[in-house]
Amino acid sequence: MSKINWKAARTRRLIISYLKDWLLVIVMTAAFFAIDKVPPYHRKFSIQDKTIMFPYAVEETIPVWLLLIICFVVPIVAMALVSIGIRHSLHDFHSGLLGLCLGLSITIMITDIIKITAGRARPDMLDRCQAPPGIIDPVYGLTDYTVCTTPADSAIMIDGFKSFPSGHSSFSFAGLGFLSFYLGGKMRMFDERGHTWKGFVFAAPLAGAILVAISRTRDYRHHWQDVLVGGLLGLCSAYFAYRQYHPALGHLRCCTPFAPRFPATDDNGPYNVIDDSEATLYNRNIDPVTGRSVPLKGIDPNSGLPQTHHRSEDPFVDSASSSTQQ
Repeated sequence: MSKINWKAARTRRLIISYLKDWLLVIVMTAAFFAIDKVPPYHRKFSIQDKTIMFPYAVEETIPVWLLLIICFVVPIVAMALVSIGIRHSLHDFHSGLLGLCLGLSITIMITDIIKITAGRARPDMLDRCQAPPGIIDPVYGLTDYTVCTTPADSAIMIDGFKSFPSGHSSFSFAGLGFLSFYLGGKMRMFDERGHTWKGFVFAAPLAGAILVAISRTRDYRHHWQDVLVGGLLGLCSAYFAYRQYHPALGHLRCCTPFAPRFPATDDNGPYNVIDDSEATLYNRNIDPVTGRSVPLKGIDPNSGLPQTHHRSEDPFVDSASSSTQQ
């Protein structure tokens, strides 16, 4: 097989190897839209509950379209500038984009499942409800949605029972939280050299997520518990997704994603076998001091250590040199 044909075949294998990941993202996103059509549980409430007496804000500080720009488009643009503009690596960009989409899809699906299951009333519930004057709670109980003059099947009432957790908060921490992890890895912020500016760059996206979450309490759309739990959910999802394709922030080579998925065997050339600690580099072992490529050393397949196979067009160490080095 010629080099050109081998490259084309490898590209096809590489694309196919990531199809399952993208399919999972699509399935979870589709599940979110399906779940979102399910009416939420209508939890009972008290007419005298002051935590749900706030006015209904017609205009939101951060509407959904703006949330998508802040927490989805901005991270994509930032990762493209770093991975393609600076590092000139499409694989780096793909790993970042896939991780971002995975984290967001996990977040929105879980958030919506909890929303319709919990059925907590929003802080502006009574304004949405528009109960007739003089309505009071039963002597030994609470009131339900049937006292409201607003139709129960209206969008404003259905949305009124989706307070917990905050979707804006979880989405913002998932998107901007992932961007923080991504930038932190690229800067090697835990390299023990004490560059404080790295901490500010790392914290900037998180600060944006916090402001988005706060805006939901200002608009009386969520209780503080809603935004807190939503933020934790989004941040955990972001870190989980980040670690699927990138090493930990404290790793020596946290600035590079895990290597592309190569087939384990091929009849058209040798492979370099390296362990997981080296698997963050694409066909290269970069000396952290000089920044130059150095030969990769294989490990014994029977050693029990985790292994990753890498295909190299120009083998770093051929069989003769390997035997000489050993």
